[in-house]
Amino acid sequence: MKLNKFTATAIGVGVVLSGTVIGVATPAMAASTCSTRISADRSTGYAKCTGGNTRLSEHRVKVVCIGPRGDKANVYGKWVSTRHGETSKAVCTTDTRSSGVEVYRVTVETEEPV
Repeated sequence: MKLNKFTATAIGVGVVLSGTVIGVATPAMAASTCSTRISADRSTGYAKCTGGNTRLSEHRVKVVCIGPRGDKANVYGKWVSTRHGETSKAVCTTDTRSSGVEVYRVTVETEEPV
């Protein structure tokens, strides 16, 4: 199959443009940076993420609460915007002294649009 100069140039431009689109899509997948913390009275866990690749990037805190007998329960914060650097919080108890319940572990769950 013999191609004239115009057709060969058009194919070359198409390949270059295809590479550009892929190249632009890759940097858009910027990683988010997350941090967690526990309140001083150990009743609440927090997670904050910044970055994210689109306005739809979200995260939430997952807190494992532990009771005085060692029983554990998961509590989740609401989904919040990663792009806007919002903080998600989950409360194990409002009174750690009388309940004996406190935060055992804090992690972050992230959701990036597909």
